[in-house]
Amino acid sequence: MLLTETIKNSTSAIKKRRATIESKQYAETYVKALAQLAQATESIKGFLDCAVAMKEKGIVSTPLMDEPTRSELLACIDDCGNGVSEMQLTLETVRLLKSEGDAVATQIKIIWRDAAQKYSDGSKGYLSMIGGLSNDPKRAKELADNITQTVAGDLSIKAVNNLVSDVTEAKRIADKFSLNPEIEDFLKKVSSQRATVLDLTPNVLAWLKEKNLTSKLKIRF
Repeated sequence: MLLTETIKNSTSAIKKRRATIESKQYAETYVKALAQLAQATESIKGFLDCAVAMKEKGIVSTPLMDEPTRSELLACIDDCGNGVSEMQLTLETVRLLKSEGDAVATQIKIIWRDAAQKYSDGSKGYLSMIGGLSNDPKRAKELADNITQTVAGDLSIKAVNNLVSDVTEAKRIADKFSLNPEIEDFLKKVSSQRATVLDLTPNVLAWLKEKNLTSKLKIRF
């Protein structure tokens, strides 16, 4: 075989090998990008599902995402969708989506912490006042502790459902006592150990008798 022919064949073989390597590298990168896309979309979906649940359950009434963040997120989703359909998805495109997803998650977490606190404050406050007077003081304390832990914990669908369930149960306990501003004021003083005999007004005494709570009230110096 002539030297020129040998060189030609060798060059052809090198080109084919390079093409094969490049093709393999592209395939590996593409598969990696798809895997990261799956993780990013799952994370984003999780937080968006939580946002929907918070709205449906009445924990929030305002939008959970500002318009600029929403637009940027949708743009990144479109870019990733086009990349997949054209088999041109890149790691950089996925990275941008993940970054926008993290921004959305941060916004929703902040809103959750504040909204959950406001949503539960009233019921938790009532538990602190009347929990010891209820038929099951242990359960009342457990409810208050659960609410505190849920509000301070991580956002999830389970957390949203637990908060709604515990607050609903706390409201049922409070409703049994038919509280009004005068009674609330009295109970607040009792819970903070500031109540005196002067606070036992005719209305308060009538309420204590109606709820069969006279035996649970102790007077001490």
